[in-house]
Amino acid sequence: MSGNNKHGLVLKELEAKYCDLFENANDAMYTHDLKGFFLNINKIGAQMLGATVEEIIGSNIKEWLAPQSFKIFEDWARKISLNQPLEPLIAIEIITKNGEHKWGEATTRRIEDGTGKIEVHGICRDITDKIKLQKELKESEEKYRDLFENANDFMYTHDLKGTILNINKMASQVLGATDEEIIGSNIREWLTPQSIEIFEDRVRKIFLNQPIEQPVVIEGITRKRERKWGEATTRLIKDGDKIVGVHGIFRDITERIRLQKELKESEEKYRDLFENAQDVMYVLDNELNFLKMNNIGIQTLGCTKEEVIGSNLSRWVTPESMGLINERRKKRLAGEMVTPTDILEVVCKNGQHRWVEIRSRVIRSSDERIEYHGIARDITENRLLKIELNKSNKQQKLLCHLIRGTRGGKARALILKHLSDKSYNANELATALNMDYKTVRHHLKILIKNGIVGKSNDGSYDLYFILNTLDLDLNG
Repeated sequence: MSGNNKHGLVLKELEAKYCDLFENANDAMYTHDLKGFFLNINKIGAQMLGATVEEIIGSNIKEWLAPQSFKIFEDWARKISLNQPLEPLIAIEIITKNGEHKWGEATTRRIEDGTGKIEVHGICRDITDKIKLQKELKESEEKYRDLFENANDFMYTHDLKGTILNINKMASQVLGATDEEIIGSNIREWLTPQSIEIFEDRVRKIFLNQPIEQPVVIEGITRKRERKWGEATTRLIKDGDKIVGVHGIFRDITERIRLQKELKESEEKYRDLFENAQDVMYVLDNELNFLKMNNIGIQTLGCTKEEVIGSNLSRWVTPESMGLINERRKKRLAGEMVTPTDILEVVCKNGQHRWVEIRSRVIRSSDERIEYHGIARDITENRLLKIELNKSNKQQKLLCHLIRGTRGGKARALILKHLSDKSYNANELATALNMDYKTVRHHLKILIKNGIVGKSNDGSYDLYFILNTLDLDLNG
């Protein structure tokens, strides 16, 4: 075989390999002249443009590029004609046959045949998905940046040493300082000693890959040395598998902490007032079971707190008083007005009966449960005094009737006057009063019958005495 034939065969083999590489490449491959008319394009190129090879060859590249990308092509064509260096890779925007926009990463080189004709060989890799991801990432970063800057919560990032790397507007407002004063400072400068310990413990756990509490309450210090309370949530910032920092969100809960503190103080004051009040104080649930009772209430009932709490009110009052309570409940449920106070008869643990004047009101708890809050004042002594007073008044009226309103009243007055000093038997009274014995016995019998005088026996005689001290003028 001659040398020319050998060279021809090798050239033919190289051309076949090039054609195979051209047609079956994973990227679009094409050639065009300096005016942009396609001379050739492979299958992938045709697929990228959504057209057939026949539709593309002979068309101008301008038909397949967005205006900005066609300007890039024109600049390339100029540089190629002048044999100037080209950028190795450049992104171009492609318009397919159906009008869809795609992105490609193109590289070109100058081809010159033996006749001096200049052509352009190009390779274009479809990077549409990459561009979309980059665009979505950019949009996501812009949204994140907007969220970060305009969030209602304090947002920040710091490295593992605590150096603050970034903050948002709210952070500046909460700390009362400028970005320049905060960024670059250490987070420890803005925390109380107790919260510094919390921060350092969290960093230690991060290094040891231990779980950390979310969220955590920390106390910050502003530039003006004011105290601020916040609820902090953090997440790790990683570069690959390496932890490089912390992103945190700090929600200002200073007002909530202040209100909680005031509520606690108020509850403590209420508890102190409740426990040390001079009147009985108690709380009942909707079924009238005791939820709370103070010390004076426990003392009044003569039992332990454990015996009262959980027990029903019916255990500690008479049936009559329980009926009164149930009647009040019915009226309340019916929307009727009830008297603000009532008198109840209480039965103590030892069976003693006492009377209390109660004042109660209905309270709805935070979970909408109905409770009854009551105050009871022990009026047992007052009630007994009134009973005695009423009894005494009746005796006084009866005595007035026996002395002034009936015959023999003067004689009975004389008998009572003597008995007010000491006890006498009937014979002694008759002698002292110079009165008939039978008459004295008659008057004594009337006075005994009406509960004014009593009698006892000393073994020999019946002795008579006044049962009650009567505030009455016996000389009338």
